[in-house]
Amino acid sequence: MFTWLAGAQGRAHAERMVAQSREAEQRTYLRKERRDAYFAALRVAVLDVRRLRYEHARKVRKLREVERYWTKTKRIEMSMEALIALHAFGSDEARQFSVAWRVATEANDLDTMQRLVEQFRALMRVELQEG
Repeated sequence: MFTWLAGAQGRAHAERMVAQSREAEQRTYLRKERRDAYFAALRVAVLDVRRLRYEHARKVRKLREVERYWTKTKRIEMSMEALIALHAFGSDEARQFSVAWRVATEANDLDTMQRLVEQFRALMRVELQEG
């Protein structure tokens, strides 16, 4: 009787350990996906701000340099990938950022865009440091 009980307890312990390990792997995976989504969104946002800043300042040469490297097709692709990742792995606040960002970019509102980038950076710091 004692060996059966000890064996059952050992199996139960092993099953708990496996389950905890899987949960830890899942948390790590989701955290990495969220981090990648946030950095993709930040890259798009910073690029959009840079382009609009150059446009407003009439820095045509700088704007051409940016647009030569990041073509419109490439920027659209980056934007869509970032948006999809934000909606898949981002927090409610991050998804709200994407909505506010769309409104600001459609209005070419540079001040709001710059403010949103700073708010998003702060959100990233908070969410990615939680553990």
